Amino acid sequence: MVRSEVNNKEVVMALRFSAKTRFSAASARSRKSATKSQIPARFEPLESRTLLSATWFVATNGSDSNPGTITKPFLTIQHGADMTHAGDTVDVRAGVYHETVTLHNSGTTSQHILIQPYNNESVTIDGANPITGWTNTGGDVWTAPMSENLGAGNNQVFIDNEMINEARWPNTSLDLSNPTQAIVATATPASEVVGPNSATITNAGITQPPGFWVGGSIRIGSGQNWGNQTGTITASGKGFVTFSYYLRNAKYETPTAGNPFYLFGVRGALDSPGEWFDNNGQLSVWTPKSDDPANHLVEAKARLYGFDASLVSNVRIQGFHLFACSINTSDTSRNITINQITDEYLQHYSTSVNGRIPPAPGGIILRGINDALENSVIAWSAGDGVYMAGSADTVINNVIHDIDYSGVDAAGIRIGGYGDTITHNTIYNAGRSGLLFSGAYAKITYNTVYHYGLQTTDLGGFYESGYNGQNTVIEYNRFYDSHGGGFGNVGIMLDNGASNFIIDHNIVWDVDSAMRMNLAQVNIQIYNNTLSGTNFSFDKDGGMDDWSTTKIENNIATMKVQFGNNPTLLDNLSNHGMFVNAATGNFTLLAGSPAVNGGAVIPPYTNGYVGPAPDVGALELGLPIFVSGANTKVIPKDPVADVLPQGK
Repeated sequence: MVRSEVNNKEVVMALRFSAKTRFSAASARSRKSATKSQIPARFEPLESRTLLSATWFVATNGSDSNPGTITKPFLTIQHGADMTHAGDTVDVRAGVYHETVTLHNSGTTSQHILIQPYNNESVTIDGANPITGWTNTGGDVWTAPMSENLGAGNNQVFIDNEMINEARWPNTSLDLSNPTQAIVATATPASEVVGPNSATITNAGITQPPGFWVGGSIRIGSGQNWGNQTGTITASGKGFVTFSYYLRNAKYETPTAGNPFYLFGVRGALDSPGEWFDNNGQLSVWTPKSDDPANHLVEAKARLYGFDASLVSNVRIQGFHLFACSINTSDTSRNITINQITDEYLQHYSTSVNGRIPPAPGGIILRGINDALENSVIAWSAGDGVYMAGSADTVINNVIHDIDYSGVDAAGIRIGGYGDTITHNTIYNAGRSGLLFSGAYAKITYNTVYHYGLQTTDLGGFYESGYNGQNTVIEYNRFYDSHGGGFGNVGIMLDNGASNFIIDHNIVWDVDSAMRMNLAQVNIQIYNNTLSGTNFSFDKDGGMDDWSTTKIENNIATMKVQFGNNPTLLDNLSNHGMFVNAATGNFTLLAGSPAVNGGAVIPPYTNGYVGPAPDVGALELGLPIFVSGANTKVIPKDPVADVLPQGK
């Protein structure tokens, strides 16, 4: 709430000063006559007094020596945050702020600290700094000094608020989620021994002279293309490069013909519009319009975070636009709420030397207890969109897209905590999985996940590998629109053995396999799903694994199914196709379908059914179709939505 700024600020400052000085002065006067035990009793009422809440103002034309009123605001959000106590508000006036706001002060459970734009004004927290002082260095290439340096592979350059590419071959567009890549014609590994290794690949399009690429890098989806990894080029010539790399899995990740790749990391690759190269602090740029960069806003990423809440609790951050940075919390954070933000270009890296593993946590990082991200838009990240590693954290009603454009083992939301809730989110355009799980006791409900697996294979809209879900619930979600090579892309995938998941009332279609479970599966409960994969509705790897404690009941399968040994199978329908319009994702049952009233009663999962028995599949005829995905009416406008595909 905004009060009379000058009077309120004066009162608050006076009270805070008075409380401290009165205690000091009174203590000094009474030391001779009062015992040590009397002093706390005498002054306890004053010390427990609740002080008035204050509203502090920040503006781009302010000064941190000002009192922080609306007429005399602070200059930095950092200074405003440093002045806060429980119940205070920091109101930020319109503009762009180039800073990381590291929070040091906490609120209380009843009096949060609130940091927000004033009166819904447009405020951007910019993690990049402008680059100026351009000199033409030949043709359409211009060069300027760049002091920003986040380390090899981590630097990022923008022109007019859009990322441009580090110089590479083959050249590609500015659509990060769908890059142009070359294809390996032949591959000759030095060995197939796990660990440091080397390989030579060929492609007729590599026409540069001998040694051109030496010292540069290759990014390659090796073997089954489970993820992109980086190698260092040690030799090159017309039609080939030799590179050193780390081999993670000899059977499945050795470079082979058909693998996608690109080359980067040498100055000579700067040969087309929309590219840059950094040579020891000298940034060379070829703008998308092939003109003088001085005509544009050119920036380089300088900071990882717009807000760092890793030291505090009971803080609410809302209404900001973040650019080229993200928000961080830690395992000591409590009750951090992030609401109605937009965040573009959260994390960037071009190197992943240890195979598929992301080099660092990224995206919006929730690592505390009862932290929340809600009603927000998250777009463009080389790694995760949201990283969850705390307890009882919540991600609700967000649009998350163009995530994992580096093609590593990342996801729209990485779920690694205990008791997390992920609900009513829309996730699309992901390099690998939509939801990546390594947690426990989570609730994953009413999400829409589509157009994922854009750069890799053998993945899921929901994917986990070998975890005990501890009764994690996956229900009322939609997964669709993902196809890949190798083992193909999946809607819901429990890989490498799993235990204690409840999977009910999900709709999966337009994927290679709707559901896949590999190896032994313990206490997996699969009820009332509609599974419409292109190749399989339900499949597994080649082994005959123990599924004796797994229950598969009341599910519709439109294609082939493969199960492990001895699951409980009850009232499932195969080769079913009686839907209103399966091609557009409308899996409402037709009245004459054998699925109507054809299921078993499975409390509480079938509670509220219509007719003499529950229907088979995810939708009960006669009841409203469940709504999944984000409610965009309460979400800020997506700054890049006009260039993105729409869901079904």
